[in-house]
Amino acid sequence: MLAKKYRLGKDKDIRRVYQNQAAVFGRGIIINFANNNLSHSRFAFVVSAKTLSKAVDRNYYKRLLRDIVYQSLTIIPTALDIVIVIKKEITRMNFQEIQQELNMLVKKLNK
Repeated sequence: MLAKKYRLGKDKDIRRVYQNQAAVFGRGIIINFANNNLSHSRFAFVVSAKTLSKAVDRNYYKRLLRDIVYQSLTIIPTALDIVIVIKKEITRMNFQEIQQELNMLVKKLNK
């Protein structure tokens, strides 16, 4: 479970990340990010109803990505607000592929 200090919960914070327009793209995931003035990164997960129509599926992939992020906190750069957007292609990927893609995109954030 991702601790509350690592969650990006306010709508205004999520909008600020989108307005920053910095993003990295993968096959099933898009990571939007912006700097914050904290000592840790915060995360939000977005899945639209158009992408996955059933709430069960949307919640499943959000839980899956939360778990992967929790396991990868040590390699994720600090002082970033990160919004992870899930694309439809993620349904064709298994856990290892999702984990590899997320880790690859996180490495791009370091550059």
